[in-house]
Amino acid sequence: MAERPDNGRHGVTMMEIVIVVAISSMVLTMAMLLMNRTTRHFKKGTDMLNIQRLMDNIVERIRTDVRSLKRIIPAECNENSFSFYAIRDGDEKKIRYTYDKDKATLFRNEQGKESNFHGARQVKSFMFKPQIDDAGRFSFLNVVMQLISDEKGGGKASTLSIACQFYSTCVESELKIGNLRKKAK
Repeated sequence: MAERPDNGRHGVTMMEIVIVVAISSMVLTMAMLLMNRTTRHFKKGTDMLNIQRLMDNIVERIRTDVRSLKRIIPAECNENSFSFYAIRDGDEKKIRYTYDKDKATLFRNEQGKESNFHGARQVKSFMFKPQIDDAGRFSFLNVVMQLISDEKGGGKASTLSIACQFYSTCVESELKIGNLRKKAK
């Protein structure tokens, strides 16, 4: 067998190039899968955090309002709405919560000012169930809600559900803070 003359050429064979490309593509594929999974878990965690924040806002607002509840308006109370008078700045003010299933949004209306908790299309289901005692007075309010994330992306949307009971601290039916203030002066 004849020896090949060494012309000072040193290089790599085609087989070596194919092996390097195959190994590189496997490493890049694994890195992309890892990044994709990390991004998906981060998105899921962010969705849950955003839903939890919205739920906390809704629960705290209802808790604050029901604590000062003076009397309910039975004709305006059903599974999708709850109306009542609450003590605000020494006066009774009408507050109404309404769940709009078509818009998937919970609305709060106080004296004509309506707000939606910045949760448009995120309230998957909501139910009010006020409990009335034998004398026809308000005892407590049961609320059940399910929220859904508003983030777009791959995978299923995140959901969070809760059931709560809210009690009023205004126990004396004839108590009016405005009257107490007038007497104190």
